[in-house]
Amino acid sequence: MRLLERVRKKIETYGEEFTLGSSTYHGVFAVLGSGNMRSYLDDVELMGVARPALMLVTSSEVPLAVNDHVTRDGRTYTVLKTSNHRIGETTVVKIAILA
Repeated sequence: MRLLERVRKKIETYGEEFTLGSSTYHGVFAVLGSGNMRSYLDDVELMGVARPALMLVTSSEVPLAVNDHVTRDGRTYTVLKTSNHRIGETTVVKIAILA
């Protein structure tokens, strides 16, 4: 559990604020390059993505779901996909693809 606590603290310290619904969370945003897009999206989904898309890495407790709306810096993005990344049985981070 120490690793999970350390990851949460790093995201809280170094992540940017974003709004989901009426709650504020922290996460790390990155522009989703074409190589990473292919890791998370299939060909049909890729055709519907307006570029640049973003990838959000956040704490596993953030209740992100497909079609949710995330607001960052006054811009609103739609969640296309989410993925939980685990170490063993513990979910460490949640990754969301935003467009």
